[in-house]
Amino acid sequence: MTDNNNPYQPPKADVTPPPAPVGSMALLAEPRSVSAGSALEWLSESWPMVKSNLGVWIMITLVLFVIQFVMGLVPFLGDIASSLLGPVFTGGILLGVRRVAGGEPLRFDHLFAGFREKLTPLLGLGGLTLGIMFLFGVILGGVFVGMNMDNLQGKPVTPEDLLSGLNTGLIAVGVILLIFVMMLFWFSTQLVALNDVPVFQSLLLSFKGCLRNPLPLMFYLLLVVLLVILGALPMLLGLLVVVPWLFASSYVSYRKIFIQ
Repeated sequence: MTDNNNPYQPPKADVTPPPAPVGSMALLAEPRSVSAGSALEWLSESWPMVKSNLGVWIMITLVLFVIQFVMGLVPFLGDIASSLLGPVFTGGILLGVRRVAGGEPLRFDHLFAGFREKLTPLLGLGGLTLGIMFLFGVILGGVFVGMNMDNLQGKPVTPEDLLSGLNTGLIAVGVILLIFVMMLFWFSTQLVALNDVPVFQSLLLSFKGCLRNPLPLMFYLLLVVLLVILGALPMLLGLLVVVPWLFASSYVSYRKIFIQ
């Protein structure tokens, strides 16, 4: 009996499941922990996404800068609008980066994809950001007043009195609160825009992701600061490349930590 007619012969067909496509975004039940050196990997893997679409990236960044500048011209309301719409613009750009990772070209209208596809949850995230930052200011202000009440009673408050209250304890409280807030929102826009995670759940998952990856995130922040400084040197023109790179690397870091 030849091998071709042997009914007991193992099948020759390749039954190995195909690899997940680049655009696959199946969310892990819990964020994974990665090595500190992953920060370099995030930047190196994201650079081709920027390089292959550099012209469109520069246009998106220029328009985003103009929008932020115009909103900044309106006192108070401009700041509110910036906080509300920030996640919407960022979410749209991240949706564009996902398309680039899947082999598609980046389009200028990806800047506004968040308005078309995820407006309600991303606006909700922006509102929550605004509320938490307001609460952050209230708590910090309350701590400041409480720590200096004895010194300020019975006399007019001068700028020197206020500056004298900026002691080490107050600065430490502010830094701790700021880190806590950053951890809540670091991955929240990615979670909402790319995986439809509910807003409040996205804060919890973002916090867990940061808590499990302190070293790579700190290393990444150091690299980001260095890139921003270098990008700002040539009359800020380098930021037209650095900012897109940061968007793309935030997408890559999200995939490495949260996606199967």
